[in-house]
Amino acid sequence: MHSFNHLDQTRHGTPSFPAEYYYVDSYHPRYNMPFHWHNEWEILHILTGEFAIYLEEDEYLAHEGDVFLIRGGMLHGGIPSGCTYECFVFDLYGLFRSMDIVKTYLRPFYRQATIPVCYFPSGENPAVMLITQELMSAFRSPKESLSPELDTVGCLCRLFSLILREGLYMLNSTVSDTEMHRIDQIKSVLEYIESNFESPLSLEELSGVIGQNPKYFCRTFKHLTHQSPMDYVNFYRVEQAAFLLSTTKLSITSIAMECGFCESSYFTKVFKKYKGVTPKKYREDTA
Repeated sequence: MHSFNHLDQTRHGTPSFPAEYYYVDSYHPRYNMPFHWHNEWEILHILTGEFAIYLEEDEYLAHEGDVFLIRGGMLHGGIPSGCTYECFVFDLYGLFRSMDIVKTYLRPFYRQATIPVCYFPSGENPAVMLITQELMSAFRSPKESLSPELDTVGCLCRLFSLILREGLYMLNSTVSDTEMHRIDQIKSVLEYIESNFESPLSLEELSGVIGQNPKYFCRTFKHLTHQSPMDYVNFYRVEQAAFLLSTTKLSITSIAMECGFCESSYFTKVFKKYKGVTPKKYREDTA
């Protein structure tokens, strides 16, 4: 949400209330979700359609009503299909900084010694669905809530209390060092793509970022992102171009060049592959 970074350093909310709500439909300039991570936690709720979501090494095909709890630092991304979804991004520590009683229970989550379940399919845990609906509605329909900040704190306390009470978590010791190292390596490559996407990139260059041979690197990268490295580079470039098309008046040729495409015709071909429409039609539809 907002201008995309693999490490999203966008400030969400305010210092006194570090949380923010986002409603995302097909007209949103950040409709697709390139892989990224942020220090804040996130609750993602599917309103309509389907969403192929990737959380580190796990893959989910989410449907209407499904809820995800994405912890801080977790690599995630995905492709929506006819989907409308909403997100609530929050600083778990910051919201409860001055509430010592609550912090006693949340401290294992801050330190990630306790890892909560991240996927709650619609219908399997009505309590989670109810809390999510109450939390999102405080921002989706502001007139329904006279105190969204208070509603937020209350809903999050109930959610984490439910996770502890129902045992919807695992201990961090179950996450292997090898798995974490592999994820950290791919994060480094994603940051490199973010910083250099406007320049020519090769498979050899990307694999060299983490000192792997190209063949092994391809397997590792695809295992986590479900795309080959070069396919992901084009996907990322198209997402940057889509954002510029919907938020600036730059010419299509200029946007193509800024996003790493040397020829307008090739840009149009790749853009249509990922978005289903030409850059010109996309600009008209999102105007």
